[in-house]
Amino acid sequence: MSNDYYKTLPKKRMGAGALIFNNKNELLTLKPSYKDYWSIPGGVIEENESPKAGCVREVKEEIGLDVSLQFLCVDWTSSKEGKGDSLQFIFYGGVLPPEQENAIKLETEEISDYKFLAVDQALLLLSEKLKRRVPKCLEALKKNTALYLEDEN
Repeated sequence: MSNDYYKTLPKKRMGAGALIFNNKNELLTLKPSYKDYWSIPGGVIEENESPKAGCVREVKEEIGLDVSLQFLCVDWTSSKEGKGDSLQFIFYGGVLPPEQENAIKLETEEISDYKFLAVDQALLLLSEKLKRRVPKCLEALKKNTALYLEDEN
């Protein structure tokens, strides 16, 4: 097949985020300066970048830490909101030891604040889609499995 054929195929947006905890089992939440809600470390996957590599890059850019990641879920989201459909990946970034927690350095152009919160408190601040994904991801983590979700409600 010619390269022209591949140019006609649809492209999907992709994003990836990491669930990172402190030793009190509190979830790291970030306040993006450009959104009305809080989020988790992560962001948009760039062209020719794997979701895992993109998440590692985004975590490093947003909080200044290198993390290793374990895949938890992928959620296909429809184009209901007019943004086109996408694939959203969630990874487990582990538990930060106190020295790493104290080494967090925000990328202040995009991130205005961060907090470690109990999961139930964090869920009150997260986007609607993350409010649905995070509990399912935590359940998958407990069961040492991974999930495939479709436009989870």
